[in-house]
Amino acid sequence: MNAKDSQPDFDEEFLQAIKQWRERYKVEDDDAVFLLMELFRIHQKHWDELRHRQMPSLDQFRQDIASTVEAARSLREQTAAVAKALKDHPATIKTVPLTSAAFAALFTFLAGALIAIALL
Repeated sequence: MNAKDSQPDFDEEFLQAIKQWRERYKVEDDDAVFLLMELFRIHQKHWDELRHRQMPSLDQFRQDIASTVEAARSLREQTAAVAKALKDHPATIKTVPLTSAAFAALFTFLAGALIAIALL
């Protein structure tokens, strides 16, 4: 793990800041302000843990993006292969006569209209 990946120890910094604050203002262990600070720290730690459990890690996000990019690359390659195969063998492409297409569209429209009327 390099220095970029390592996280600073904010907990230790926090404890040092509290120690300096307590020495500066002579706050005792049983002082109400110190007890409230401790309670706040417990509260903050609880919510930080909840937030970490609910949020996916950045590594998982990177893996998801990488797999999406790989799937897109594979799809592009397969599409190019199909397009090339269709271009190389034009006899495999069959066209539908215009009259047949028109009758199919008209029949579809009439069937949809009859279904709509029946549902009313």
